Amino acid sequence: MTTADRREQERSRRKQEILQAARAVFAEHGFGRATVDAVAQRAEVGKGTIYLYFENKEAILAELTLQALADLTGQLQAASDGCSVLHPDRRLRALADAYLAFSQKAPDYYRLLNAYNHGGFQQGISADMREQIVRESNRTLDLVTQAITDGIALGLFAPGDPRQLAGVLWAGLNGALALVSHPIRRTLVATDEPGLYHATLEVCLRGLGKGQA
Repeated sequence: MTTADRREQERSRRKQEILQAARAVFAEHGFGRATVDAVAQRAEVGKGTIYLYFENKEAILAELTLQALADLTGQLQAASDGCSVLHPDRRLRALADAYLAFSQKAPDYYRLLNAYNHGGFQQGISADMREQIVRESNRTLDLVTQAITDGIALGLFAPGDPRQLAGVLWAGLNGALALVSHPIRRTLVATDEPGLYHATLEVCLRGLGKGQA
């Protein structure tokens, strides 16, 4: 290994250490309240070192968002691949289950995705990074869109715009997760997270025209 290779390896290792520290800090304090100083302290580096790797806090969030999307996409792809193209309703259920599992097993990643989507943080990152995030986000929705497209082609789902329908389904599932995350609202619907989530899924599937397995 050349000296240049060792330096690049060390740089990559240090960058990942900073990202892992930021992931922990963002999970503990929330992105809005987290500071670069706190990330530097958790990573045990000087604040100036952070800026050797990232332009600002938003750039750190963007990098973590890409990691979260890669994790999510991998899980969704595996769920989709495990179902026959002849059963798009089962594929949608598998995709929905994978998304719920992701939100439960990696809640910090799930919150980071929401922080990026709901905040005005995109202005703090480069256009190239924004394009990467949009491209990776599209990959997740593409899997849902394809399942709906197949269902329409097979005559199992009512005709419609597959992309729009995929957006409606995703919005419904995200809405269910957001609602039950609030303790007062959770008591109003008198159900737990999986119960409301799967009830929302079944309503959406009936709307597509295929509510039964």
